[in-house]
Amino acid sequence: MEFKILAYLKGELNAKERQQVEQWVALSDANQRAFDEIEKIYLSSEISFTNFQPDVDRAWKSVANAIGESKSAGQNILYKVAAVITLIVGLGFIVFQYQNQSEQLIAKTTDGEIRKLELADGSIIWLNENSTFSYSKKMNEDQRVVSLDGQAYFDVAKDSERPFVILGEKATVEVLGTSFDLVSKATYANVNVTSGRVAFGSSSDEEVKVILEKGNQATFNGNKLAKNDSFNDNASSWMTKDFMFKSAPLSQVAETLSEHFNVKIKVDEAIKNCLITSSFEDKELDEILSTFEAIANIKNERNGKTIKLTGPGC
Repeated sequence: MEFKILAYLKGELNAKERQQVEQWVALSDANQRAFDEIEKIYLSSEISFTNFQPDVDRAWKSVANAIGESKSAGQNILYKVAAVITLIVGLGFIVFQYQNQSEQLIAKTTDGEIRKLELADGSIIWLNENSTFSYSKKMNEDQRVVSLDGQAYFDVAKDSERPFVILGEKATVEVLGTSFDLVSKATYANVNVTSGRVAFGSSSDEEVKVILEKGNQATFNGNKLAKNDSFNDNASSWMTKDFMFKSAPLSQVAETLSEHFNVKIKVDEAIKNCLITSSFEDKELDEILSTFEAIANIKNERNGKTIKLTGPGC
């Protein structure tokens, strides 16, 4: 990050890279202090960073004075290598210090893992599989700033003086106290609001934003932001283990179940538009499929992780 900050100060980063540095700085007071210190050194230094070239021979002489010079050519090379290592280790120590000063914590989940996190401000986060969540240990800055790559359900503690901001690659979410399901990935973002109000918008353009209330959802796909007054009842099924279908086409039901149970469900053309109205609480896939067979004569054939649904039509 030190190298990125230097490049930021020198104006060598593109817009996206500059935004990444600014988002990192906003994550905690410690990050802000680290940035300010590097900026102070950079502005007060007489070194031209553009033309700077490390003087390895000079560094070697400093090391050699401390450990005793050797007249052996082979040892000279070793000492020069030692000098370079000394420089690298020194820089690494600086990086380590800044990382230690930072109060950022990172939570990661793997395949099939769901993790519950309780933040210092009282907010509760459920992190879905294959997701990364970064947050402040103390949550004591003016803004409660976190970042998400993946999917999580947020139950944000209300604090009228400190907005809760979620930074994503594609979209940013800002709330005071609410609950919602958020998917935040490099090219796609989606939010479903279960309570309160949410400001959902572009990470790169502050003017592209919508305000969502309970029962609303919005999607950021490509460069388009779309608000939908409907609500995806199954957006958080990965966490609740419950499903609710209200006159949903079987093809859509199959897609939801496929994603949740990590299988591929194929639907016969004759029944893909059949409407399903049913709810399931913490049921296994076989139980759900058996219910479909009982209520609509929809049969299933399983071959490994592929399931084919067939029936007489609607």
